[in-house]
Amino acid sequence: MQTINEVAGRLLREKDKALKKSGSRKTALLIRYGAIGDLIMITPVLRKLKKEGYFVVVNTHKDSAPLTCNPNIDVNIRQKVNEVPNEMLNDYWEELGKGFDKVINLSESIEGALLKPEGSIKFSWPKEIRHEECNKNYMDYTMQKAGYEDKGMLPELYFSKAEHKWAENFMAKHRDKFVVLISLSGSAFHKVYPFMENVITEFLDTYTDTLAITVGADVDRMLEWEHPRTISWSGKIKLRKALILTQYVNLVIGTETGLINAASCFDTPKIVMLSHSSEENLTKYWKNCEYLHGDVSCYPCHQLHYTKKSCKLNSATESPLCMTMIHPVSVLARIEQFYKKLRRNAA
Repeated sequence: MQTINEVAGRLLREKDKALKKSGSRKTALLIRYGAIGDLIMITPVLRKLKKEGYFVVVNTHKDSAPLTCNPNIDVNIRQKVNEVPNEMLNDYWEELGKGFDKVINLSESIEGALLKPEGSIKFSWPKEIRHEECNKNYMDYTMQKAGYEDKGMLPELYFSKAEHKWAENFMAKHRDKFVVLISLSGSAFHKVYPFMENVITEFLDTYTDTLAITVGADVDRMLEWEHPRTISWSGKIKLRKALILTQYVNLVIGTETGLINAASCFDTPKIVMLSHSSEENLTKYWKNCEYLHGDVSCYPCHQLHYTKKSCKLNSATESPLCMTMIHPVSVLARIEQFYKKLRRNAA
C-alpha cells in the first residue's frame, strides 16, 4: 500500500513551503473540501483567523474559485478530487496538520451532521427526529465547529479590479433593464426548479424593460430556452463572472446552489427555492431574500439524496415534490414584488 508521502508528496511539500513562508508568525490550517457554496460558507472563519493574527493556509479542492482574491488567505493548497483516497484522508490530514499552531477541519462539517447521507442509518430516521437534530443554521454551525460563538455571520466574496470593471461595463450596457440572474441547477437532482422557463418567459413578456441571464455548467444548456431578452450563458462564462454578477444584477433566482450562496454575500434581492434545507438552515440571516418551498410532508427532509429512488417524485415531471409543489404563480409574484419595488424607488 502506498504511503502518504507517495500519494500526497506534492501537497505536503506545498505545506512545507507555506510554513516556511509564514516566518515566525503563528499559523492556521483550514481544511474544507466541497462545492461552491461550502467554500463560500467558510469565509467568515477565514476573516476571524486573519483578525487573530494567523498566517492562514487553506486546503481545498482544485476548483476553489470562490476563494480567489480573498485577502484572508495567505496560501491555498489545492488538490484534485480523490487525489488522496478517502481511506487515507485521516492519515493525510494528520501529516498535513503537523507544524501548524491551529488546525480546523470543516470537511463534511454540514454533510453527515445537518444533512444525512443516503445509505446511512440516520437518513432513514423519522422526519421529526431528523428535523430536531438538523434544523440548525449552516453558518452558525460552521462557526461553532471552527471554535467560534459568533452567530448571524454572512459570507464574503472578493474580486479583482478587472472583474469589477467587467461587471460594471456589462450592467452599463443594460442600465435601462431590470436584470435577473438565474441559476438553473445545483449539485443534486432536487436542485432544479422544473417551471423556471415558464415563470421567467412570462415575466419577460409582461415587462419589456427586463433581461434574464441563465448560468450553469455545460449540462445545464438543456434547461435553457430561446427568448430575445434572455442571455444563455451556461457553460459559456467562467464561474467567477457568474459570481460577481450576483453583486451587480437586480435579482438572483435559484435553488440551493453555489450561485445563491454567492448572492447571500450582498444586499442583492434574491429568491430561493428550498429543497432539503429549511429557512433556519440556509436563509435565516440573508438580506433582501424571499424563500419558497413545496407544501409537502417530507419538507424539509435534511437528507442528501444520491438517487431518485430515495426521494418523493411528481409522477408527471419526475421532479421532487418539494420543487414541483412550488407554484409558478408564487414565484412570479415574488419576482414582480422586487421588480415593482425597484421601479417605484427609481421613479
